[in-house]
Amino acid sequence: MDVFAGAWLLFFGLFSMCTDKPWFAGMFPVYGLPIYAIAKKKITVPRIGYVKFSQQRMSLMFIVYLWIVVLFTVFGIVYYTDNSPSWIYPILDSYPKLLFGIIVGLLFFVCALVTRISRFYAYAALILAVSVIGHLLGPHIRYEYFPVGLGVLILSVGIIVLIQFIQAYSVEAGEIRR
Repeated sequence: MDVFAGAWLLFFGLFSMCTDKPWFAGMFPVYGLPIYAIAKKKITVPRIGYVKFSQQRMSLMFIVYLWIVVLFTVFGIVYYTDNSPSWIYPILDSYPKLLFGIIVGLLFFVCALVTRISRFYAYAALILAVSVIGHLLGPHIRYEYFPVGLGVLILSVGIIVLIQFIQAYSVEAGEIRR
């Protein structure tokens, strides 16, 4: 999950630097989910099998996923078609680092609640702290650097966790653990 989350932040930062519609990168989690599912099937399942979640937790994860898809889709459509209310643009222009921190920090917090991965609480706090610091530093640092930096950091942690996981749960040729 860290690799996926870090890649999303990195994609967002790079997309922000290269286009005038950075919020389109918010669709990355929705469309990247099949890639995540394939990676999970190829890497995790052969090593530790399928994880069984309770029906209550599955329902919670599905509801959270639907809310995120709906919110990002609606926000993307409104922003992309320039149908946003006039008060949105001054906020986006004046507080991009702070808004980034609040939105992405909340997403990481919700992810931590749903998945029970404690690193994501740390990521949420780090994202909020970096965004507040970025806001306080003002125009001296472009806001696009924050998601790129955070994405590289989280992606790096994810790669380390992935390598440790693969080493701890090696798969012998033809052996599948269940």
